[in-house]
Amino acid sequence: MNEWIPLCPADDLPPGTMRALQVGGHAILLANVDGTLYATAGSCTHEQADLVDGYLEGAAVVCPIHFSMFALATGAVLDGPATLPLQVYPVRAENGWILIRLETGPETPSRPSAADPAGNP
Repeated sequence: MNEWIPLCPADDLPPGTMRALQVGGHAILLANVDGTLYATAGSCTHEQADLVDGYLEGAAVVCPIHFSMFALATGAVLDGPATLPLQVYPVRAENGWILIRLETGPETPSRPSAADPAGNP
C-alpha cells in the first residue's frame, strides 16, 4: 500500500492529544505534538499495551503498563523495559485531513512529515 489514506479530520487531533485507529489491519497511534503529527504502531513492543492509554512526554509516548518510552519521530526506545522500536509511518495534514501512508518495500521512511501551521504537507 503506497497511497495516502485519509484517517480523520485534522481538527479531531488538536495539539497535545493522541488517537488510536485501525488502518489496513494495522493498529496505529496518531499523535499531535505542538502541531507536528506522528504515526506509529499502536501497541508497546514489550507487553502489547495500547499506547493511546499512556501519555505524551515531549515528542515521546510513554506506555501505560511498564512506562517504556518511545521517540515518536523514529520509534526508538528511549527508556525500557521495551527493547524493540515502534514502527513509524509517514503522516501529513492536507486539506483539513490527516493522511497516512502504509508503505511496503525497502524505501519505507522512518520519519513522519510535519504539517506546517497552515495545515499544508
